[in-house]
Amino acid sequence: MIEFEMRQLEYFVAAASAGSYSQAAKMLYVSPQAVSKGVQILECRIGVSLFERGPNGIALTSFGELFKEKAEEALLSLERLQVLADQYKKERTLSLTVGIHSLCFRENGGSIDRSALLEFQEAHQTADPSFAEMKGDAIVDSVAKGRVDLGISVVSKGDFRLSEGLLLKKFPIAALVSDHCARFAAGGVVAIEELVQGELVLFSGERDFNEFFIERVRSEGSSVNVSPLQVSSHSDIDFVIDRELYVIRPLQHARRTIRNGHLLVLPIVDGCGNTIEMPLHLFWRRSRHLSNLDSEFVEFVRSLYL
Repeated sequence: MIEFEMRQLEYFVAAASAGSYSQAAKMLYVSPQAVSKGVQILECRIGVSLFERGPNGIALTSFGELFKEKAEEALLSLERLQVLADQYKKERTLSLTVGIHSLCFRENGGSIDRSALLEFQEAHQTADPSFAEMKGDAIVDSVAKGRVDLGISVVSKGDFRLSEGLLLKKFPIAALVSDHCARFAAGGVVAIEELVQGELVLFSGERDFNEFFIERVRSEGSSVNVSPLQVSSHSDIDFVIDRELYVIRPLQHARRTIRNGHLLVLPIVDGCGNTIEMPLHLFWRRSRHLSNLDSEFVEFVRSLYL
């Protein structure tokens, strides 16, 4: 049996495709000497010349053309074997990574206690599950790309087409406005038609959160004036005072975190006076087959929201 290394085949195929050792070296992040030496060893092992070498560079011999075709097939087969092995290992190795929106934690008005997550981890130490506090956009994108197994966040209809999951709860949303705005001073709630007279300060890194509210406003036959400002959930928002600006937050989060006496936290209602609620989902990629560990975590989170 001919003995040679996979790396030597890679050097040969790269050099044959690029037409030079130097270009192949750039593609493979090695030195031209390494490529040249690897090809020479390969030719020595098989006992046949693969390149004709001249002052203008290298060119495949007639046998080199045939060998290149078969070498590419061999490399592709080896790559498929590696993928097969990786899939087998992944399917049999318990692991779980979860992206959790920061507003889901109890100290921010949510239902998830960090100590409960640690208890779940301790009960599944062999799998070593990990939990990351993240913004909504990062969670949705990470789940879609397979960097995170499960996500807990607001998900728009567009993003949810690529995912599966379950509704955990619908939470009321509130507007944070200045108490100096006369139209807000009378009631304990604010209607969409009142809000849209001002400008919405977007929640940065929260595409789906923002889109839900904007689409809800449109369903009422109105449109949103968007401020050039964008802020995070933990930003100091005193700039709203004395301005025709408003910020959207989960009602519980706003009531728990806002301490400025000049800011009003007003539940948002529709034209019929009904409180507007935003859905919170636990979700995963549509192509993902839930493992036993995944299913246990899903039930664990569901119990927190019962």
